[in-house]
Amino acid sequence: MNAKTPSRLLLASIGLACASSALAGQSLEQIRYALYKDPGANVSADLRALADRGDLASKLLLGDVLANSDGASRPEIIGLYKEAFADGRGQVPALASLARLLDRTPSLQNSQREWMAQALTRYPATLDPRNASTTLEVFLVYPQLVSTEQAAQLLALYQQSCLLNCRPELYQAVLAERQGDRAGAERWYQQAVRVDVRAIDRYYRFLGDDQDRAFPAFARSLEALRPTLAVEIVHRIGSLLDSINSVQRAEQEADRYERQASAMGPARVQPDAAQLAADKQRSDALDLARGEAHRWRDNAVERGFVPAMVSKANYMISNPTEHNAEETQALIDQVRAREATRAKALQASFYMVNNWLTLDPDKARALIDELLANRYPDAELLLAEYYSKGVADQPDQDQALAIFQAQARAGSTAAWYRMATLHAYGRAICHDPVKAYTYAQVALALGENGARSLVKRLEKTLKKDDIARALAARNDLLKEATL
Repeated sequence: MNAKTPSRLLLASIGLACASSALAGQSLEQIRYALYKDPGANVSADLRALADRGDLASKLLLGDVLANSDGASRPEIIGLYKEAFADGRGQVPALASLARLLDRTPSLQNSQREWMAQALTRYPATLDPRNASTTLEVFLVYPQLVSTEQAAQLLALYQQSCLLNCRPELYQAVLAERQGDRAGAERWYQQAVRVDVRAIDRYYRFLGDDQDRAFPAFARSLEALRPTLAVEIVHRIGSLLDSINSVQRAEQEADRYERQASAMGPARVQPDAAQLAADKQRSDALDLARGEAHRWRDNAVERGFVPAMVSKANYMISNPTEHNAEETQALIDQVRAREATRAKALQASFYMVNNWLTLDPDKARALIDELLANRYPDAELLLAEYYSKGVADQPDQDQALAIFQAQARAGSTAAWYRMATLHAYGRAICHDPVKAYTYAQVALALGENGARSLVKRLEKTLKKDDIARALAARNDLLKEATL
């Protein structure tokens, strides 16, 4: 045998290995690093390649990536998490990721309850801190599946063994609430809000009927701490305050509409001076509250938090009479320096603003086509907005609705809300408040909190029979929808 043959075989095998590596795309560690550099990086294709080869860690990460995008299929994400969990023999933290997904989409919780109950029996919860925290994550969503005794035991284990990023406050709050200790639960929730962004909405729900008054008051008590709070917490507090403000404005507008209807009716009841003064006082208070919400958001913007920057840019684009093109473009440029693809989506929306001289249908459509080609999750929604607004010509609501409906069937919660607003206020379409209320309720059930203000506004004007009919239709749609 030629002595050089092994060397040649070795070189050939190295070449094949390199070729295979190149064809395979990025490794899991390379993907993680790409996401570290850019949380919005498009890594789904590489992760799918690894997941298709059976890599459970890649399935878990792919599920996490898809769970943070609006247009992804919920059944696919749930399937990835279950496959990664592998009946307790694989990635146990996949169960925690699934619990967090279900926490954000309450409409899915009942259908997954039995599977989650079985999953809890497939691994030893007390084996290590990872398993203990996984069970505690499930406890947050399904407190009935974990006894208070077991939750207390796991919480003690978690606190004894956790070394980094330890956040027991939210677990303590839910445990106290489950034990019937509301005073203790409130103390823990208020502490949890300072360290865990998920505690914000949970505390808001815990406050019950008084939530829209009590939470803003609590937020004011945190204003001095705002610079020291994690930026995602600052942003979420601002977003929730803005949502509360939108709901309260919707209620005020509905009340005003009812009075206007009474003034035009047979009785012709006109508001007196006291009523007008009360309206002004209410409007002034709402303006102050909106300013508070925006100060929270702006703090997150100043700290370079991209979701806050995107939120502010979208607000400016949606309110072109209150802002100008120059300051909006400057903010989009800041986003571009951090996440180019999200900036491209904002730029497309920017070019669709009719009130500004920067209106440019051709540039908007070119950017949307680029985003579609790159499979950007919200690209189809942007295309629907392009048709709905009549950027290039007249509004084409049939085309817009067809896209929104397809996206809603594919799992987009935002598409349901967009259809609701279109049926409520859209141009060049016969308004259908019952259908708008139906779609808004679907969006709300799927976790689209922005739909709350539209629901409140429509509830003030719809008849009880129409609301009942809409809720029945909502239930049917939730059963049929691809969630």
